Amino acid sequence: MSTASSVTQDLGAALSRPGSIRHRWEMPLVWLSAILTFLILAFVVLALAGVIPEEVREALESEEGGDLKAIAVLAIGLPAFFYVGRFFMAAGVRANSVKVGPTQFPELHARYLAVADRIGMTHLPALYVVNGNGVVNAYAFSCNRRYGYIVLHAEIAHLIDSAPEMVDFVMAHELGHHKLNHVSLWRLLINVVPSVMFLPGKAAIRAQEYSADRLALCACPLSVNSTSLLAVGPTMAKDVNPEAWLQQCHADDRSWLIRLHNILADHAVLTKRYKALKDIEEHGLSRHGQMF
Repeated sequence: MSTASSVTQDLGAALSRPGSIRHRWEMPLVWLSAILTFLILAFVVLALAGVIPEEVREALESEEGGDLKAIAVLAIGLPAFFYVGRFFMAAGVRANSVKVGPTQFPELHARYLAVADRIGMTHLPALYVVNGNGVVNAYAFSCNRRYGYIVLHAEIAHLIDSAPEMVDFVMAHELGHHKLNHVSLWRLLINVVPSVMFLPGKAAIRAQEYSADRLALCACPLSVNSTSLLAVGPTMAKDVNPEAWLQQCHADDRSWLIRLHNILADHAVLTKRYKALKDIEEHGLSRHGQMF
C-alpha cells in the first residue's frame, strides 16, 4: 500500500474519533480561556462582597476604573444577551437567505447530506445560501443543541458544478465547527474577555479554525487545494498551480512579518493553512499547523 493511500485511510478512520482531529493547541487554549474568565468573575464577586482590599475596590469604582456594579451586571447579563442574540441572528438568516433542501438546490443538498454522513453528524444543521456581494465566505452558528445553522455565500455555492470538491470542503469545514462544539454558547462566553488579548483569545479561535480544516480534510481528502478559493476567489481558484503555491508557502514560512500577521489574526493566514493541509496530506494528523 502506498504512503499516500495509507494516510488517506488514516484520515478517514479518524472521523470516528473527532477528538483526535483537533489541533493540539485547541483545548489547552480553550481551558486557559475558561480559567481566565472564571478568575475574572470570581474577582468581581469577591469585590462586591468586600473581600478585596479597599484601595483596589475604590480604584475599580472610580471614574477611571468604571463602576464595579455595572461590570457585575454585564457579567450576569452577558449569557442571556448571547443566547437571545443568536436567535435574532438566526431570524436574520432565515429572512434574507434561501434554505437548501430536497426541492431547493437539490444537488447542493445531496452533496451536503453526503459530506455530513461521512463526518457522522447525528443532527444536521440547516443549510442556507445568501448573496455575499462578491465576498467569499461561509460561517456556522447555533442557537442551542436543537437549532444549528450553516450559511454559504452564493459565491461558493455556485461552484457546485465546476468545482464541487471546493464546495464539499467548505461545507465540511463548517460542519466541523458543529461537530467539535466550536459554536456552543459556553465557547462564546469564555472567549469574550480573552478575545481582546494576544493569548489566549485570538489564538484559541485560530486553533479552532485549524481543527475544522483538519476535520474537513479527513472528510474530503482530495480537496486539499480548496483553500485557493479563499485566496483568489471563485473565478480563478481552479487555475491556481498548487505546486507553485506550496513553494510560495515554504518560501514565506520563516518571514517574521508573515508570522506576525498570523499571530494577530483569528484565522491562520492562508499560506500557513495551505501548508498545514499539505503536511497532513503527506504525513497524517501528527502534523499541526503553525500557531505562532
